[in-house]
Amino acid sequence: MPSEKDDKASSKGSAGGFGKDLGTKVLHVIGLYLIAMAGGALAHWVQFPAAWLTGSLLAVAISSLAGVHLKLPTLLRDLGFAQVGLILGSGFSPEMLHAIAAWPLSIIMLAVTVVAIAASAYWVLRKVGGWDHATALFSSLPGALSYIMVIAEESKADMTKVAIAQSLRVFVLVSILPIILMPFTDGVTSRVTADTVTLDLMHLAMMVAGVALLVPIMLRLRVPSGLMLAGIAVSGTLYLTGFYHEPFPNWFTIPGYLTVGINIGGRFAAISVRDLVRLSGISMLSLMVSAGVSGAAAILCATLLDFPMGQVILAFAPGGFDTMVLLSFLINLNPAYVTGHHLVRYLGLVMLTPMIASRLTRSERIKDDRNNP
Repeated sequence: MPSEKDDKASSKGSAGGFGKDLGTKVLHVIGLYLIAMAGGALAHWVQFPAAWLTGSLLAVAISSLAGVHLKLPTLLRDLGFAQVGLILGSGFSPEMLHAIAAWPLSIIMLAVTVVAIAASAYWVLRKVGGWDHATALFSSLPGALSYIMVIAEESKADMTKVAIAQSLRVFVLVSILPIILMPFTDGVTSRVTADTVTLDLMHLAMMVAGVALLVPIMLRLRVPSGLMLAGIAVSGTLYLTGFYHEPFPNWFTIPGYLTVGINIGGRFAAISVRDLVRLSGISMLSLMVSAGVSGAAAILCATLLDFPMGQVILAFAPGGFDTMVLLSFLINLNPAYVTGHHLVRYLGLVMLTPMIASRLTRSERIKDDRNNP
């Protein structure tokens, strides 16, 4: 029978283990943000577009591939996405309301483009790369990366190939699009300078409180990317209607950019350098073909509807919802337009992907029945 002394020793050991785990998590978080901040600061110093986002994701991706595997807690990641949602909403303005009437035609063209993007990427992976049907399909869907990865695991897709193809797509687009799109912007990638009047602490706290009230509803309804959309809804409404005008201060925005950079770069922690080298060639070819389709469709849409070229290219780009809309804010390319288009595509993929997976699973089951009567 265990003695009281044994119970105390056991309790002390459990408490010590908990404290050690907590300390390790804190050190991981500090390490991640130091790496991300160093990359962002270097990119900012050399005046790289969207510096704090691109610099942080490059630094974290390189450190992950080098074997530095530090994990960002889910809670901190979720808070970061809600924070980024607030930041994105501040890019909206009352002037954007007048242009919304022309968006449906643009969104229809986007829907057709998404099908063409996925089909072109699938063809390259299937016919040139020799990938199986499920792997090529889930690797070619443009956007909703985390959701697609979860659904793909339920099929017989090769998850290493899907992870590399999808992660490279997001990584490369976030890294190079700011450079490609700079000629279409005013050349300014920061809304806040030393002379800028920023949002005061009281109004910022009111918006944070609004997000805190909205998030539980989003989670209850299981809205995809609900945390970010809660931030966009609260902030976007206030800025779109003209109640707020001032941008967020840098001490609030930069940690949000770093969190997104850490989330993207950290995906390479689960990928070996050997697999990356082995699969990067066909993955990059697939990306170049699909990006070419996206670019051609964007040029056509901008020409027909007389929209600014830069914002349409970014809205049609086959990147992730969170990263593309954040880029639109950072390089001043109509965040409302880009957000609306990427949100439609994201929700469409979220609704259609489970049906695609179900059909794939049913097809595989029929094949198994035929092979094993």
